[in-house]
Amino acid sequence: MRITNYAHLPACFITATDTEAGKTHVACQILRAWQQQGLSVAAFKPVATGAIIHKGQRASEDALRLAAVTSQSIHEINPYLYDRPASPHIADSRQSFCLSDCLQQYKQLTQQYDRVLVEGVGGWCVPLSADLMLKDMALAMALPVIMVARIGLGCINHSLLTLKQIQRDCDLLYGWIANCIDPDFPDSSSNILAIEQRMTTGTVIE
Repeated sequence: MRITNYAHLPACFITATDTEAGKTHVACQILRAWQQQGLSVAAFKPVATGAIIHKGQRASEDALRLAAVTSQSIHEINPYLYDRPASPHIADSRQSFCLSDCLQQYKQLTQQYDRVLVEGVGGWCVPLSADLMLKDMALAMALPVIMVARIGLGCINHSLLTLKQIQRDCDLLYGWIANCIDPDFPDSSSNILAIEQRMTTGTVIE
């Protein structure tokens, strides 16, 4: 169930073990792989925190990276942006998250593009509001879920806990991607193998 070839992935929902796991880096790779197949593609990162100022406007750094691949406007990619780099339910000071609006915007993208990639914020159980978690958005979209694992110290525990929780919550888990963000980490291969050996169900993409 570890995914190593992105070209033939379906439209999907990207989550991760935690923040800074490299979701956006992986999302950009998947989008480029789709483009190489001749598909029109869109990214959708409904919620982002930690706004920066870009060309005089508030923006999500992740949305800017995605837009550089897809040529979308950052507003189409990221409708909910909070200034504070915090969990959305804490960072929400200007704009209350509305799941139904988010789903409508996602539906519009699916009508305009061949393939849509949705990138979550933080990890699977991050609260979006007092009543909603990220997983509620994923379940409402009913997309295949792909988890990005930050390969480094502690990744086995974080990865297995997240993968198992996704499996408890739904039957949408499609697979996981190992993101080796630290080139100096000496045990990447052994950690990846440890996760693979302990996850025995799901889809293998070669």
